[in-house]
Amino acid sequence: MDLRRGVTEALDLPKEIMLDLPLISLTGREEVTVENHKGILTYGEESIRIGTKVGTLCIRGQDLGLKQLTGDALVITGKLVALEFLT
Repeated sequence: MDLRRGVTEALDLPKEIMLDLPLISLTGREEVTVENHKGILTYGEESIRIGTKVGTLCIRGQDLGLKQLTGDALVITGKLVALEFLT
């Protein structure tokens, strides 16, 4: 375990902030918010790939669209079918 992870856990600090991990929030099957992203890698109506510190996040669904994009967060809407990390 690296020092930063150990300190984060010992002090009960938010891991997504201290370790730059993605924070993924779902609103039903209609919307997903990804914080701490590294950018959009591919974009389509059925699949969107997003870079994160822990790998590529693939969001699959129907009629996917980008509702909001900032340097720290993005919001995708549509009929969500699956979210998976690719290796």
